[in-house]
Amino acid sequence: MSASLPTKVAARSGPDPAGVELLFDRYELKYLVHAKKAAALLADLEPYVKRDKNAGADGYYKITSLYLDSPELAAYWEKLDGEKYRRKVRVRTYGAGAADAFIEIKQRLNLGVAKRRMKLPVAAAESTIRALCAGRHEPGDAVLDEVYVLAKTERLRPTVIVSYNRAAFFDAWRRDLRITFDRNLKYRVHDLSLQGDPTRGRWFLPPDWCILEVKFDRILPSWLCTALNRHDLKLERISKYCRAIEAAGLAR
Repeated sequence: MSASLPTKVAARSGPDPAGVELLFDRYELKYLVHAKKAAALLADLEPYVKRDKNAGADGYYKITSLYLDSPELAAYWEKLDGEKYRRKVRVRTYGAGAADAFIEIKQRLNLGVAKRRMKLPVAAAESTIRALCAGRHEPGDAVLDEVYVLAKTERLRPTVIVSYNRAAFFDAWRRDLRITFDRNLKYRVHDLSLQGDPTRGRWFLPPDWCILEVKFDRILPSWLCTALNRHDLKLERISKYCRAIEAAGLAR
C-alpha cells in the first residue's frame, strides 16, 4: 500500500548545450530530528533503502551552497510570510573540492518543488553569477536568462554560504523517492566563495541535530509513512537558508 498525494505536473528534463538544464517537479517534506532519533529511524528504513553511491567512507558527502537575495532579504521574508509561490537562486557544489558547480533556480508552490539548473566549472559559475548580479549577460541559456531577470528585478546579490554533510538514500525498488539526513549545518557571510574551505563557518543548528528531507513524485510508500509515524516526526516549515540568515543576525 502507498499514500498518495494529489496529481501534479509530470517531471520534465532536457539537455542544454551550454551545460546542464534540468527541471524536476517533486514534493519535498522536511523534519527537524535529533541525531539519536535519526539513527533509530534509519535503522527502521535500512531494509527498504539503498545508500547514495556518492557517499564517502563515513556515509556522507559535503554540500556547499551560495545563496542570493535582495538587500531587503525578499526571499527570506517570502518564506517567513508563507508565500505559496516563490523562487530562490543559489550556486551549489557537491563534494569537498568539487570541480563543478550548479547555478540553480529553486521554485516552490505549496509542497511542490521544481528545480532548474545548469553546470559550470566552479570558478566560471561564480564569475557568471556575479556578472549576472552586475547586469552583464549574453542571452541564450534559459536558466541564465531567468537568473538575469531575477537578479535585475530583485537586485540579487551573494548573501550567505550554507554547508552541511548529507547522507542520502533511495528507495530500493524505485528511484523517485529520496531520503536525506543533513548534519553539521554551518553558515558564513564572509568569504562568499565556493572555492574556499568547505568546513569553515558557524553552526546554525546544534551539531547533534539534523534535517531530514523526503523528496518524491506523488506517492509516499506506506513503509515510510509507518516509520515516520512510529518516531512521532512532525512536518516542519524549516529552511536552511532562513536559519542561516537568522543565525547571522541579518534579519534584524
